Amino acid sequence: MEIEFPSLRQGKKTLMVEHAVVALKEHILEGHLSPGTELPPENEMARQMGISKFSLREALRVLEVIGLIEISQGRRTRVASHSLLPLVSLFELAVERSRVSTLHLIEARKSIEGRIARYAAMRADPSHIKAMQQTIDEVKANRDDLEICANKDIEFHNILVNASKNAVFEIMLAPIMELLRAQRHEQIRVRGVDTVIEYHSKILSAVAEGDADKAEEYMVLHLVEAERDLREAEHAIESSTAPQESHGAQDPAAPTFSRLQH
Repeated sequence: MEIEFPSLRQGKKTLMVEHAVVALKEHILEGHLSPGTELPPENEMARQMGISKFSLREALRVLEVIGLIEISQGRRTRVASHSLLPLVSLFELAVERSRVSTLHLIEARKSIEGRIARYAAMRADPSHIKAMQQTIDEVKANRDDLEICANKDIEFHNILVNASKNAVFEIMLAPIMELLRAQRHEQIRVRGVDTVIEYHSKILSAVAEGDADKAEEYMVLHLVEAERDLREAEHAIESSTAPQESHGAQDPAAPTFSRLQH
């Protein structure tokens, strides 16, 4: 099938790049090009759009950054599959620049995931229930394997998002969960998996019974526990690094929190 692209009016080079980005993005998002579709050679695309190869290449680089196309050496450029990785990268950059703490992310999770659990209890299929139970069973069977336990912990929450049947929740939560991955490893290493098993089991039971109120309540309590553990860990770090003399020491009742560590 021959792929045709809209022709653009000539103008300043920077504007041509911007216009090319918009035109190509709309062409993909409107369904004219499905994931995996190979784009025509650059010469042909530039000719159809009435722009220079330089402007086209700049536009393609922008589309690659936002995750709409894949550019690989030795292969034709193609439309990318749906992925949240570009969003995660942009979110991570925004978090780093704004000095958001891990605690801020957990506070956001409480608001988002409480509602996710509520909708999951209203909409979950038997396949979701089974998949969540399997993550709990995997954690029980691999208590001493930190990597497996942390991954299954995150997988449980991801399945819950799917069970809510709201794609917006997935878009909102994916970058937060990815940024908290290291923090989940550390909490499980220090605290073990008993609390994870306990709250995941309670949440799952509420979801399986269709009890939206309980599902939301248990999820919020689960994240309150995580927040408490993190505050204790931060306080312990501050206490161990504080000066021995009281002069100039920070008030322990008002701790500050370090930036995310990756």
